[in-house]
Amino acid sequence: MKREILLFEPVKSTVVMMLMILLYLPLQSKAQNVITGIVRDSESSETIPGVTVSVKGSGRSTQTDTEGKFSISATVGSVIIFNYIGYDPQETTVNNNSPLNIRLSNNSQALKEVVVVSYGTQNKREVTGAIAQLNVSEVKDMPVANIGQRLQGKMAGVQINQNSGRPGAEMTFRIRGAASINAGNNPLIVIDGFPSQSGLQTLSPDEIESITVLKDAAAASLYGSRASNGVVLVTTKQARVGQKSLEFSSYIGLQNVPDRGKPDLMNEQEFAQYKKEWYEDAAIYENYKGGVPKVYQNPEQYPIGSGTNWFDILLRNAASQNYNLTYSAGSPDLKSLVNLNYNRQDGVMLNTYDERFTARTNVSYTGLKAVTLGVNLELSYGNNQLPSGLDNGRNIIANAFLMDPTLKYKLDDGTHPISFSQPGMFPNPNYYLVLTQRTNRAKAARVIGQGFAEVKLLEGLKFKSVINANTDNTVFRSFTPSTAQGGLASAPPQPATGSYGTSNFLTWLSENTLNYKKTFGDKHHIDVLAGYSYQEYSFENSTINGTEFPDDNIPWISAATTRLGNVGTSQWALISNFARVNYNYDSKYILSLNYRRDGSSKFGSNNKYGNFPSVSAGWVVSEESFLKNIKPVNFMKIRASLGKVGNNNIGDYSSLASLNNNNYTFSNKVIPGKSLNGIANSDLTWETTTGYGVGLDLEMLDSRLSFTYDYYWKKTDGLLYGIDIPTQSGFSSITSNIGRFDFWGHEFTFGSKNLTGNLKWNTDVTISIDRNLVKKLGTNDAPIGGYTEFWDDNRTAVGHPIGLFYGYINTGVYMTQQEFDTQPKGSTSMVGTARFKDVNGDGKIDINDRTFIGNPNPDFVYGITNSFSYKNFDLSIVAAGSVGNDIADDSFQSTENLDGVFNVRKGIAGRWRSLENPGDGIYPRTRSGTTEPFRNFTSRQVFKGTYLAIKNITFGYRVPVKTNYIKSLRTYLSAQNAFIFTKYPGMNPEAGLSGLNGLNQGRDFTGYPIARVFSFGINASF
Repeated sequence: MKREILLFEPVKSTVVMMLMILLYLPLQSKAQNVITGIVRDSESSETIPGVTVSVKGSGRSTQTDTEGKFSISATVGSVIIFNYIGYDPQETTVNNNSPLNIRLSNNSQALKEVVVVSYGTQNKREVTGAIAQLNVSEVKDMPVANIGQRLQGKMAGVQINQNSGRPGAEMTFRIRGAASINAGNNPLIVIDGFPSQSGLQTLSPDEIESITVLKDAAAASLYGSRASNGVVLVTTKQARVGQKSLEFSSYIGLQNVPDRGKPDLMNEQEFAQYKKEWYEDAAIYENYKGGVPKVYQNPEQYPIGSGTNWFDILLRNAASQNYNLTYSAGSPDLKSLVNLNYNRQDGVMLNTYDERFTARTNVSYTGLKAVTLGVNLELSYGNNQLPSGLDNGRNIIANAFLMDPTLKYKLDDGTHPISFSQPGMFPNPNYYLVLTQRTNRAKAARVIGQGFAEVKLLEGLKFKSVINANTDNTVFRSFTPSTAQGGLASAPPQPATGSYGTSNFLTWLSENTLNYKKTFGDKHHIDVLAGYSYQEYSFENSTINGTEFPDDNIPWISAATTRLGNVGTSQWALISNFARVNYNYDSKYILSLNYRRDGSSKFGSNNKYGNFPSVSAGWVVSEESFLKNIKPVNFMKIRASLGKVGNNNIGDYSSLASLNNNNYTFSNKVIPGKSLNGIANSDLTWETTTGYGVGLDLEMLDSRLSFTYDYYWKKTDGLLYGIDIPTQSGFSSITSNIGRFDFWGHEFTFGSKNLTGNLKWNTDVTISIDRNLVKKLGTNDAPIGGYTEFWDDNRTAVGHPIGLFYGYINTGVYMTQQEFDTQPKGSTSMVGTARFKDVNGDGKIDINDRTFIGNPNPDFVYGITNSFSYKNFDLSIVAAGSVGNDIADDSFQSTENLDGVFNVRKGIAGRWRSLENPGDGIYPRTRSGTTEPFRNFTSRQVFKGTYLAIKNITFGYRVPVKTNYIKSLRTYLSAQNAFIFTKYPGMNPEAGLSGLNGLNQGRDFTGYPIARVFSFGINASF
């Protein structure tokens, strides 16, 4: 028996083996394979990121990455489904392990767009916050050095002004009316994910791919304590897979200052006549015995053109030029891009210029399994010359055009007088020499660098670590020779002065994030982000001032006999944790939760950390069955958001008690010491903005019409301000978080494809309506500003909008004795003097009769872009403007000064001179002791600022090329700042002595003029 068993053992083993093989075969047929592939647009062949890739009936899914690639586990014979809003769904059966090349047909081109958001990208249809994005290629032909100029009028809710025409000047931004008392209203600038300190001016517009503006708390809360003024996300260009190109672009331009808005002052003959009459009236009314000075006795001796137009002689036609070279190459493993740019802008004012060199390289490597490595590096060098004291205020420009126009800035022998002193006028330098002989140069070397590694840990789970650094090293040098010293009432020659200084900062950021994306059951999509970051900033500067130069021949500080120096430094650090959860159900219901916790060295010791949450939701109504059959509607989404952000621009050491240097005398000796300069506030913290918003996104008629609407309301409280404290403390106030502003508004964006045939015509319109109200100021709600009678134009008061103009209401002139006798008057009033409204009704005119006389906040701002194309021709017209705001022209306080010390406006020829010659009722008499009220800040100096500016007109032609070396060639003509339509008499309706600062906006005080630029450009691709 035992033997029989042994005989059957081989048979048994064979049967078992056969059974195992039979069982293995079906198992093998169901083995999971990793299926890879790439998804592209069927028309453009562009890759599509964010496509949902799922295995039918399995519950497994993934999404394509930023290059449109995917990988997913699936068996042979299974069906893979590709879904993306705006495209028709597509199914593919797996036949083998070969990579899949999927091409989706789009049913709505606009909805496939990927939008850059905080810490990543998001499909446009899934965005629930208030975001505006612009692809810079749409505005590539504008001949400007600053990207901000290309954005004007392009984004609803984003007001961008060109306050000054200085070469290299920054644009000013104000997002949704944001304002603060002491913490500013500039948005946070984030370059490729890095909150940079260099700003936009350091970048070449040609290296930028897109600009995204995060407008509400839901979109910006992941930037926490720095986001209350909005966030501007800058994305630089990257190479793409399969791309290999060399692109060259250039333009050259000619700049000039239009005549519209130039100071309307008297010419030489008019001014001589005015001065002659001024002395004659002084003899009649003031017992003046000196007679008319000889230079003004015969005005006819000054034919037009014999003297000097002191504004025009400071101007010139100036050149601008730009050259850009981009090389990009992309393989599946390595993508690299190099961008080189040179830009130079000669100023339209003499002796001014700005030039910039930039070099950028962006490289990413994906050749390692599950690891992506990348480096983004920019080197920038800037060099500019802007004489000190040039613009904004009573400066070189303002003082120059107040000069006597009968004088000659250059004599017949070609020499230049260095000073002038006309009868009855202040001594002055020759402002032509002041402008052309002053040296004030700055050279800046800047670096923005970023290195990152991204690791795919599991399917759908990625870890990314980024190191960023930004540094700026600036050297500046100034020298003013003895012949260019002085100013108003201070004529040269005076001793030469000079200075030399340096400043540098370094900021670095370490950031680590985990990102998890998963789809459950084809309908539940989740995207989770968690991160940690740490950033430090340090700044140092030094200055040496020199005096007692032996002569003007050596302009360097080393030649000065006396040299005095000073240094300064500051630092801050920020540590943060943040998280985001995006949930999407069935492509219809979208929820986003955001949270950031910031700890800042700027905050008081009792308030080091702040929490900034937000929540937003979206409902894609067009996916509902009741709307799907309404064919005109392609897409409709309703959004809502609620959140909190902060403003940490409260100063690096505001919470601490500072010290002053003071000298003390002991035993007849001077002993250096210190004194307390304020009281510490350990509770000092950020300003907080809390708000909510609702929005609507709509596309209709095969996406030929698009419309976006947003309403927002927000409050900014905890404003940095002084709290009154008992004077027994030794101080009158302590800086604290008290004060509140409320903001609300409406935003509209319209897009229309008017013609789609051979002749294409698209129109885009943006409208922004922003309102604000002051709710709380300090402990006693004392107004800010408007306390002095001149050059203190704005007042911010509880119950009113921010920064209203505050002054007297000018009602004309006391034309007759009866008018004077029967109307309220001031202490210096008489027949022929200026007349003002008795606001408080007490029968007299004094400082208590000042009131609100204008509003610099516009009713709305807008932008209109029309673009046309026909065959190889294209035309674009970009316009922007504002409606309903007022502007205060502070130069009027000088150009309507009736004391005879300045040149004045032509209209003053119609002033009151006598009862028999009462003039036009606008300008009062010149009698000394009575003229000051007229030049105080009054409604006479406030003007309607409504304007429409044609920002750019570009006409282009794509040259047909038949060569293997040139892929495309396009030439164009462009006019920047082509036309301005406005009733405002000044040169620039966007002028701002303090930019768009809420407390002091709307003041025009002889800023650097804005140039009109005519350019010729070329774009070539090889």
